[in-house]
Amino acid sequence: MIILNGKEVKVEHFPDGTQRIVLDDCFYQKYNNITWKYEKEEELSALIYITKHLKNFPYIKSIDLTMFYLPNARMDRIHDQGEVFTLKGFSDVINWLEFDRVEVLDVHSNVGAALLNRVYVFNPREYIDEVIEQISKENLILYFPDAGSSKRYSGLFSDIPYCYGEKNRDWNTGKILGLKIRDNDIDLKGKKVLMIDDIISYGGSLYYSAKALKERGVDRIYAYASHTENSVLDREKGTLIKSLEDGTVERLFTTDSLFTGKHDKITVMEV
Repeated sequence: MIILNGKEVKVEHFPDGTQRIVLDDCFYQKYNNITWKYEKEEELSALIYITKHLKNFPYIKSIDLTMFYLPNARMDRIHDQGEVFTLKGFSDVINWLEFDRVEVLDVHSNVGAALLNRVYVFNPREYIDEVIEQISKENLILYFPDAGSSKRYSGLFSDIPYCYGEKNRDWNTGKILGLKIRDNDIDLKGKKVLMIDDIISYGGSLYYSAKALKERGVDRIYAYASHTENSVLDREKGTLIKSLEDGTVERLFTTDSLFTGKHDKITVMEV
């Protein structure tokens, strides 16, 4: 979905599949913000057409872009020369459009932020604070699925103890082969844990984390992700959905940066 100055831009299609976009006069302002709530790859071409159109008007002074979710963020490295570095190509296109400011929420890695010009990264503190308020800070331990995320998030909550996981992953298939909890000398028995991650597809990292935490005697487990793909609801491939439905994980909290689905045990916060 592309939103220009608070109004959704309707994209129609000609019979050959190409786009027809009409912007009424009420869309135009001296200082403009384009918000892209990612739904599909085709929206990138709509973003290009709209931005290039706006730049035709001399009275327009600035155009900012807000992308709560950074597309291709997971493809922040390549493992062989045949693998296309899509994040770099995507970032090159955004930079070519020369936005005055580019805003993103909780980027998957520093690589994504480094590739974008004039970027400002929002941290997810306000959303996690809202979750903590709902589940209560009493007896709470934060959990991060790997050492990298523990470094990124733990500083936001210096007053709350935390632990993290160490995953053994098959990099060819992406499958998690095992997971160890690094507890930072915390007795986890009877504790309440909030697992925090930036993005979920099927939820494998949090599924295996929840299993390991339960084995350590944790009482209640909650999960938060800034970006959740609708695939989390896939009962065939999904794993976190199993933990939600069998009660291992009490609830998943996420934003609507990506997620458009519905489930009784998923709370969605508006970005």
